[in-house]
Amino acid sequence: MFNTYSSTVTTKGQATIPAPIRKKLGIKPGEKLIFERNGQNVVIKTHTQLVNELYGSLKPKIKVKYTDKKANKAIEKFVAGEYLKFHGKTD
Repeated sequence: MFNTYSSTVTTKGQATIPAPIRKKLGIKPGEKLIFERNGQNVVIKTHTQLVNELYGSLKPKIKVKYTDKKANKAIEKFVAGEYLKFHGKTD
């Protein structure tokens, strides 16, 4: 079922988005919106909605083969280096 709301366009081309729609979409004051034209219809989305829709659709250029073991080794190496710097024991 559709809920229909109306708004008047000002001479500056501005229109107020009705409160129930703002609440449903989570639109806050100052938030940027995306307007998508679909034939004779317009779809309004927040930037957050657009990012969520696009998330994962782009393939990363770099493939990282990093295991937990490698990550832990890197952390250990970093912490050891910081410890030695802090205690004045450098090569």
